[in-house]
Amino acid sequence: TGFPPPPAIMTPSRPALLVSSTSWTPDEDLTMLLDAAKLIDEEIRKNRKKLPLVLIVITGRGPMLESFLKDLHSSQLKYVKVVTAWLKSEDYPKLLGAADIGVSLHTSSSGLDLPMKVVDMFGCGLPVCAHGFKCVGELVRNGINGYVFNDTKKLSAQICDLLEGFPTKGSTLREMRVRIEKSRVGWSEAWKKSVMQIFQVRFVPSANAARCKVFTLALIGSIVAVFVAIFNLVT
Repeated sequence: TGFPPPPAIMTPSRPALLVSSTSWTPDEDLTMLLDAAKLIDEEIRKNRKKLPLVLIVITGRGPMLESFLKDLHSSQLKYVKVVTAWLKSEDYPKLLGAADIGVSLHTSSSGLDLPMKVVDMFGCGLPVCAHGFKCVGELVRNGINGYVFNDTKKLSAQICDLLEGFPTKGSTLREMRVRIEKSRVGWSEAWKKSVMQIFQVRFVPSANAARCKVFTLALIGSIVAVFVAIFNLVT
């Protein structure tokens, strides 16, 4: 008809959608999320008027999936539904865009690598509950754009806090979404703020922005080429 579709309306009875993604390796203990789901299930039973039904979707494939499914099948959840899925690359951002809360169980053995799944979730405007480790605070600011947890009880409490009054009265969840939207910047803007000035001042002070950008990209390409060459040698 040529008319835009009407805006989506969240009915009071709709379940909250939580999303987590994993490669099902020992780096991520998904049993923590399952144990948290059991605690959330009990909280919903006691506070049905304040807390919604919950659907948890865990995406990914990996060696520990079968073990998790056995534990899941033996659980007796009534108000929380946990499902696993394998999505096409084009469907994953759609799932994140439709979700209400993201959960990251990523832990770092070095304490230095940041979970890119959290970046994806923030890119879709999704508040995140993230497992704590040394540098995760560089991404997740506790109480600002998400929560940081270190045990099952903390995770379940954070999710219940975010979902209280959902979908119409969840002020904390709504405020986090607003902060995430306001803080989002594109690659070009982030590059200008964080990288371009460094190369202009320290390496090519007389270059203009365009020449500086070409220099940066060439340097990145050289670094990638070196790593590829090393990888080919050792394999």
